[in-house]
Amino acid sequence: MKTVFLMRHAKSSWDDPSLDDHARPLNPRGFRQAPQMAERLNAWLHQPQTIVTSTAQRAKDTAVLVAQTLADKPPIVLEEKLYSEHASAIIHTIQALELEHDVAMIIGHNPALNDYLYGVGMTKDNLPTSGVAVVQYPVEHWTEVANTHAQLCFLDWPKRLRG
Repeated sequence: MKTVFLMRHAKSSWDDPSLDDHARPLNPRGFRQAPQMAERLNAWLHQPQTIVTSTAQRAKDTAVLVAQTLADKPPIVLEEKLYSEHASAIIHTIQALELEHDVAMIIGHNPALNDYLYGVGMTKDNLPTSGVAVVQYPVEHWTEVANTHAQLCFLDWPKRLRG
């Protein structure tokens, strides 16, 4: 069994209009919510053994905050193709994960995350910033992962518990 935590980057700042999209950092809410979500994930029995993140600044900031908060402090790997609007970037990243890892986290962007998650059964309209989906695959090797094998096990986002 392989498990992926798919996370949308935390809330980003639009304060500096001179920055291109790739360079936008997190805003104060993003800096609060990313570790809060990681704290919730600490309750899971199996923690991510690696975090693969988009190279966008807001995704890298999210990855660092999450890695620092998770109990097992997983290493972070940068993946340029995750800065994409296509769901195929998600599946290709999953299929390229190292064999020895059974649990991984991918931090990326919408619409790619939404499109991928719709394919595995998400019915929520939109994965919010800092939102996390846990998807399991009944396979031995990451290369065998396909949407048809996926089971969406859990979906969480910062405002979910506020009622």
